[in-house]
Amino acid sequence: MPMRYRIIRLLSICAVPALALSATNLSAQRPPADSTKRDTTARALPTLQVTATAVATEARRIAQPTAVLSGAELRRANSASLGETLQQIPGIRSLSMTTGIGKPVIRGLTNNRVVTLANGQRTETQQWGHDHSPNVESADAERLEVVKGPASVLYGSDALGGVVNVVRRPLPIAENAERVTRGRIATAWNSAAHSPSLTLVGEGASPLGAGSLGWRLSGTGRRAVDLRTPGGIVPNTGNMTGYTEGALGWQGARADVTGTGSLRDERIQVADDPITAPNYTGRQQIRTLRGTVDANLRSGGQRLQLQAGVEQNRRAEFGDDRTRTVALGLLSRTASGFAHWHHTPIAGATGVVGVAVQHTRFSTFGSQTLIPDNTARSLGVYVLEQRNVGDFALSAGARHDWRTLSTPGNRVLGLPPTERAFTASTGTLGAVYRPTSPLSVAVNVARGFRSPSASDLFANGFHEGTRAFEIGRADLRVESSVNVDAALRLRTSRVTGELTGYVNRIRDYIYLTPVGMPGRALDSLQIEQGNARLVGAELGATIALTRTLSLQTTADVVHATNTSDRTALPFVPPPRAVLTMRWDERAPGRHASLSSEWNAKQTRTFRSDFAPQAWNVVSASAGLSRLTPRGLVHLDVSVRNLFDTRYRDFMSRFKEFADAAGRAFVLRVSADL
Repeated sequence: MPMRYRIIRLLSICAVPALALSATNLSAQRPPADSTKRDTTARALPTLQVTATAVATEARRIAQPTAVLSGAELRRANSASLGETLQQIPGIRSLSMTTGIGKPVIRGLTNNRVVTLANGQRTETQQWGHDHSPNVESADAERLEVVKGPASVLYGSDALGGVVNVVRRPLPIAENAERVTRGRIATAWNSAAHSPSLTLVGEGASPLGAGSLGWRLSGTGRRAVDLRTPGGIVPNTGNMTGYTEGALGWQGARADVTGTGSLRDERIQVADDPITAPNYTGRQQIRTLRGTVDANLRSGGQRLQLQAGVEQNRRAEFGDDRTRTVALGLLSRTASGFAHWHHTPIAGATGVVGVAVQHTRFSTFGSQTLIPDNTARSLGVYVLEQRNVGDFALSAGARHDWRTLSTPGNRVLGLPPTERAFTASTGTLGAVYRPTSPLSVAVNVARGFRSPSASDLFANGFHEGTRAFEIGRADLRVESSVNVDAALRLRTSRVTGELTGYVNRIRDYIYLTPVGMPGRALDSLQIEQGNARLVGAELGATIALTRTLSLQTTADVVHATNTSDRTALPFVPPPRAVLTMRWDERAPGRHASLSSEWNAKQTRTFRSDFAPQAWNVVSASAGLSRLTPRGLVHLDVSVRNLFDTRYRDFMSRFKEFADAAGRAFVLRVSADL
């Protein structure tokens, strides 16, 4: 069956119940009397977001597709990895490699094509490696915001596939000259890997001068043993994580400033094929230090937003769990900052004018050499404006970037001193039209880019994490893309949903491809460059059947092709559909759900990639919230893979030799004190 018919069939199956009920609802003269008591806002239509537009904006007024995970949904979804936490959102999957590594894949793009922000600060955690997960903690996040599609106008290089922003809660404010002290505690346990976790937060505020001095201290710890599957235990898949963060800030009527510092330590075991490497006990040890200062100056409706940040990411890879000798060591030190002028309306348009800078120094250590020491510098200037004209919400933006990458050379790699310079111009143009109050149509055209990384250009060695010899190309050009989105959005008292289609054409797409190397037994991966096209669709809808009962449906599919040689692109997920029945009784704070997730077999694989069979798993959850004299307490219990189905996930790097997790009981208890 041609892919275009598979897309239509998949989305129509999930869309029929939503469209049927919405037609009934729109034909009615008025909504049911109790409909206003029911919040049917879907994940794909958040109330406000700040990542896609740099200012708080209603999602229905944003042309580019966005998603927000917050509140109870985030509390129930939080997992050991960022990718796993986000993968319930249409268009997002997790590229996993053991229980502690899960990278967000947005519309078939990942690694250096997705920018990860820690509360607005750009992170550089060596995301070029398939086994390098984002070292960002989401356990105490207020919300996770996602921009789907190119966002290079605000975020420059690498925001070609999308952006993920882990947004923290604002610091408390001492109102009416009264001190504030409060805390939160959250615990969880997952039976699949006997994985406990604990998060503690304490925060407060006191009056200081003409404003308020706020503070926060938080910490998260989790561990997991080897993963249990229906086919047995997968050895060497445990992990441990420790995270601490502190913040101090002052807020007044016309200015505020906040300083934040964090430390994250991870120890991740990485499994290998038990047939080809039966005794492999490799591991990664990662330490990430991060500090930021954020400030805002306000005057006459205008605001100057400033941020300066530093980050150090140290990654040590070991070939044997019993040794202290580092096989491959990677160290990056980054300084970054931006200045945003949020101006008052000019000819009816509001927006932001900005400049962003970044400096990253990279060095290596250990017995193996993969890429040389190098330094990357970048500068970007940009403008993004919005204007409402009648039933239309219009947006437009433009940016220009300068970027250099230099290396002193490396004798082991046979590389002389080299410097490459790259420039790119990007832009975005969008419109949202609301012909009626519940219905809106959005169209967005965006251009994104990605400069080649040091690993793309200069790699020439064995990578312990991927267990392969990687070879770069020094003559690579800048990747550039043009993405067109079209979305139909509906929000009534009964139905909330969004159906989106997109086409993303990428020129000079950079990818690793297997090659045969004479005399080398290990796998070899060579960097190549070609053109690519990604075509896809996403559906997310919530239907309120009664005051307490709702039906949620999500689906996504992407068809990705290397148009230079007519082959498939790597790490592209298969079609997926999820159907969930939810019961929520908000006044007592009780909920329950039953869901079924179906994944098709990926019939278009990259080179010799293995494609497991299609699978379907059923999951269930229940919980309650209670207000006690000490605070609000939440109890959530879920069972993933209820029937212990044996299957293999196409997005797992273990799929060739290990099943996905079997039946897993997850218990979560949290309290706001």
